[in-house]
Amino acid sequence: MTKVCSHCHQPLPELRAGVRLSPLKARIFDVIKRADSNGITIEVINAICFDGRASAVNVRNHIHQINDALAGTDFEIRGGAPGMVGYFHIVKRHWSAVR
Repeated sequence: MTKVCSHCHQPLPELRAGVRLSPLKARIFDVIKRADSNGITIEVINAICFDGRASAVNVRNHIHQINDALAGTDFEIRGGAPGMVGYFHIVKRHWSAVR
């Protein structure tokens, strides 16, 4: 159930990996996080989060926006195959020092 502001009744943002996400993006993050080690396809994310009504491009755009929000954290969502298909999973970033 989505939490709402008691004053304005707008949905409250949710925290995932230390960043604020909309309820929909938090749900997408949770679905990808719960996937097994093989990851999860866009089609399955679409079925769970959008009842199959979104396009693959729409789902992918949400994933990119989540990654933008996660930019300063140790986590990112990666696709497991090149191109427009693949299995998405959450991975820990590998930081390297700039010399």
